Amino acid sequence: MTKKLTPMLQQYLDVKQRYPDTILFFRLGDFYEMFFEDAVLVAKEVGLTLTSRNRGSDDEVPMAGMPHHSSAGYVSQLIAKGYTVAICDQLEDPSVAKGIVKRDVVRIITPGVVLDSDNLDAARPNFVAAIVAHTSPPNTSFGLACVDISTGDFRTTELTELSELAAELNRIEAREILVIDDQNHLFEALSAQLEKTFFRPRPAAFFDWNQLTQTVQKGVRLQEDLTTDGYYLQTDDVDQFAQTLIDYKFQNTDIVRQAAAAVLGYLVETRRGIPANIRRVVPYRATSFLIIDESTRANLELTETLMGGKRSGSLLSVIDRTTTSMGARRLRNWLNYPLIDVAAIEQRLDAVEELVKAPALRQDLRTALAEVYDIERLCGRISAATANARDLRSLQSTLAVLPDVKDLLAERSSSLLRTLEQSLDPCEELCTLIDRALVEHPPTALNEGGLFQVGFNAELDELIDLSTHGKDWILQFEARERASSGISSLKVKYNRVFGYYIEITRANLDAVPETYIRQQTLANAERFYTPELKEMEERILGADDLRKQLEYKLFEELRREVSTHTSQLLQTASSLADIDVITGLAELAHRKDYCRPAVNNDDTIDIIEGRHPVVESTLVGERFIGNSVHCNGTDKRLSIITGPNMAGKSTIIRQVALITLLTQMGSFVPAESATIGVVDKIFSRVGASDNLARGHSTFMVEMTETAHILNNATAKSLIILDEIGRGTSTFDGLSIAWAVAEFLHDEIGAKTLFATHYHELTELVRTLEGAVNLSIAVKEWNDDIIFLRKLVEGQANRSYGIQVGRLAGLPEAVVQRAKNVLDNLEAGQFDDMGLPKPGQRPGQQNTRQPLRTNTQYNPNQLSLFNAAASALAPEETAALAQLREININTLTPIEALNLLSQLTKSLEKTS
Repeated sequence: MTKKLTPMLQQYLDVKQRYPDTILFFRLGDFYEMFFEDAVLVAKEVGLTLTSRNRGSDDEVPMAGMPHHSSAGYVSQLIAKGYTVAICDQLEDPSVAKGIVKRDVVRIITPGVVLDSDNLDAARPNFVAAIVAHTSPPNTSFGLACVDISTGDFRTTELTELSELAAELNRIEAREILVIDDQNHLFEALSAQLEKTFFRPRPAAFFDWNQLTQTVQKGVRLQEDLTTDGYYLQTDDVDQFAQTLIDYKFQNTDIVRQAAAAVLGYLVETRRGIPANIRRVVPYRATSFLIIDESTRANLELTETLMGGKRSGSLLSVIDRTTTSMGARRLRNWLNYPLIDVAAIEQRLDAVEELVKAPALRQDLRTALAEVYDIERLCGRISAATANARDLRSLQSTLAVLPDVKDLLAERSSSLLRTLEQSLDPCEELCTLIDRALVEHPPTALNEGGLFQVGFNAELDELIDLSTHGKDWILQFEARERASSGISSLKVKYNRVFGYYIEITRANLDAVPETYIRQQTLANAERFYTPELKEMEERILGADDLRKQLEYKLFEELRREVSTHTSQLLQTASSLADIDVITGLAELAHRKDYCRPAVNNDDTIDIIEGRHPVVESTLVGERFIGNSVHCNGTDKRLSIITGPNMAGKSTIIRQVALITLLTQMGSFVPAESATIGVVDKIFSRVGASDNLARGHSTFMVEMTETAHILNNATAKSLIILDEIGRGTSTFDGLSIAWAVAEFLHDEIGAKTLFATHYHELTELVRTLEGAVNLSIAVKEWNDDIIFLRKLVEGQANRSYGIQVGRLAGLPEAVVQRAKNVLDNLEAGQFDDMGLPKPGQRPGQQNTRQPLRTNTQYNPNQLSLFNAAASALAPEETAALAQLREININTLTPIEALNLLSQLTKSLEKTS
C-alpha cells in the first residue's frame, strides 16, 4: 500500500530525488529535519534521537532533527566521515508565504568544499583534487588539479609516474579526489594509501572543458532567495584559465585541462558556481621543487608524528613561529615544497637574516601581524556571500594595520622584503568605507539591524531616529497618562500580538479616562489603547522593520563592493603570509641559535655540530650533543654507520635530512655551520612497520620502499637508510643490504647515509672507493655502556644489544642468560656431538641425543668416513681440501660468495 504523503514530505522527496547522494538537511521553521533513510543514518552517525511522524499509523515516517543554529557541529561530524550534506533552506518568509513555503538546496557541503570556520583547520589548506590518467603507449602520465575554495588557491600539474602522483597528493593533502568512473581501478592502491581522503568517481563528461563552460554560461542559480546568491566567475574568466594552461605547455595539456574542468565543475555542483575568489590558476611542475615521497614524509615526521598522527612533535610544530593563520598555512606549504633553485633559496635566507639581525624590527612586525585576520578565508566567505558584518570589520582592522607594516619594511636591504612591501595594498578607500559604514562591534545577525553607524545613510538615519526616539515617546506618553489620569500604576506595555497597550489594574478601573478603548480583559487587569498610541505604534514598528530591511540591503551593497577588491586583497594576503613566515623563521633562528647555511649546486653536504631540531626541543635539563657530517658525490658518497642501539644513529641521519630540507625551504638550521649542496630528492627507509591493510608484512614494506628508492633516486639525491634487511633471515638480509649499498654507490652515486647492525658491511670500504665507515662512540663501564652520542670515523665491532636490553628493563635473569648464549655463539656454533651449543646452560651437560640412534661414540665411523672420502672424484677431494683450509672468521661475505661459486663450478664436472 502506497503511503499518503503530506505536501511537505512530497516537497522533501522531490528535492531528495535531485540530490540522491547527499544527506538532506531540510529546513522546517527553526529546525533542520531529516526523513526516511537519512534520518536513520544521521541518528546512528551523530547520535541524534530517531523519532517519527505519524507514529503508529500506516504513514509513519522516520525523522530526526536539530535546531538550525546548532547544525554546524553535526555537519562537521558527517563530513569528517566522508558524507555530503545538502542544506535545503526556506526561500521565502513563512509568514507571507501562500501555501507551502518554497525551499531549495542553497549549498552542498563536502569534506573538500567547506567555508565554515568550524569545519576548517586554520593552519592547513583544504583541497579538493581531480586526477586524469593518460595510459596509451608509449607514455603514461597523470593530470592533477586541486582547488581550495576557502582561500582561492587553484593549482595544476602533470606527473609521469604513479609514485610521483602519490607523493604530490600527499603534499597537497586533498580531502576529496575526483576520478573518472572508468579509471577508478587505476587508483585503488592510491586510495588505500590516502586513508584520510575520499575518492569520488564521476562520469567522463564531468571532466569535459566545453561542458564546464556551458554550465558556467547557463548558471545554476536560485530564482528566489532571501540571501544573496554569491559572486561568481563568468565564462571569460574560465576561458582565461584554459589559456593559462595552454601557455604553460604541459606535455599533455588535455589531461591537465580535464582535471581542472572537474574540480571547477565540482564547485559549480556544490556552490552553484565558481566563486569569485578563485582569481587565477597556478600551473607548476613537481620537479621544480625538492621531491619528498610519502614514506620519507612520514619517517621524517615533517607535519605529523608517526605515532598517533599528531602535529605536536613534528618538525612543523617545532619551527612554526608564525602569528597569523595565513602564515601558518604558508609555512606548511614551504615545508612541503622546498626549493631547488639556489638563487631563490638565497633570497629567502637574505630576508630571514636581515630580521635575525634586527630584533626590534622583528618584534614590531610580529606585534603588527598579531592584529591581522585571515584575509584569504574572509575573501572566501565574501565571495560566497556568507560573510557577516564582523567579517568585514575584521577585514577593515587588518587593512588599517598595513600602513604600519609597509613603513617597517620600507628601505629594507633584502630584495624579497622590498618586493613583499611593494605588493601590500592597504586599499585605503575600501578601508575608509567599511570604517565609516559599520559600527565598531556589529552583531553577527544581518537581519536584526544595528549594523550601520549614524551618518552613513540619511534615509537610515531617519528610521533609526524614529525607532529609537519613538520608544522615548512611549515613555513620555506613559508619564503623561499617569499624571492626567491620576493612576500611578498605569503602564504602557508591548507584545507581538497586540502591539503597544495601556494596562490598568482592576482597583483603578473607575479612574480610566473615557477616551481609552478597551482591548483585552485579564483576571487582575484590563488593557486599553488610544488612537494616538496606535498611530505612534504603527510609525515606530514600521520604522523598525524598514530599518532592518534597509540595513540588510545596504550591507549586501557593501559586501558586493568589497568583493570587487578580491584580487588586491588576495595578493596582499599572500604577501602578508610570506612576511609572517620570514619573521617567524627569524624568531626561530634567534631563539634556537640556528645558523645561516651556505647553499650551492655542488655535491657536498658539510654540517658542523648539527642538531636534530625536534629531539633538541624535547630535551629538558640536558644539552643536545651535536655531530658533524661530511658527505659528497665522490669519495664520501656512501657512509656506513655502525654502533649500538639507542646510541643515536637514526637521530644523526635524520637530522642531516632535516637540515638539508630546512635549508632548501629557506630557513636557518640547527648547527654551528652548514654548507648544503642542493639535492633534488630526499629518500628515507627507516624503522620497521607493516601495513596489513594492504597485505604487506614488515619486510615487504621495507623492500617496497627500498625498491622505490633504487628506481627513483639520482646522483643529486640524499638517501638515509636505517637497518635495511633486518626483516628477514640474517644471511638474506645481509646479502640484500650489501647489494643495495653497492648499487647506490656504483649505479646511482647518491649521497647515502647507511645505518646498520650488519658489521660485515664495513668491509665495503675495501672495494668501494666512495665508501667510508663511521660509528657512534660508546664507553664500557662495569659491564654497562655509556652513550657518548658522538659520530666518529671507523667502525663499531659490537652492537651492545644485551646492555641496551638491560637499560630497557629486561629482567636480570634474561640478561644473564642472553650473555651466556652469546658467549656460546662466539666460542663456536656446535659442540663435539654436532649439536647446537646456544641452548646449553652453564654447568649442564648436553643431554640431547645426536641425530643418529646410537648413543655411544663409534671410532669406526671415522674410518668409514675416510673410506667414503677415498672414493671421491679428484675434483671433490680438491674441494674438501680447499674447505678445510678456509678461516671463516676472516672471510668476508663477498669472498664467501665468490668461493662458493668457484666450488660449485668445479663440482659440476663430476655430476
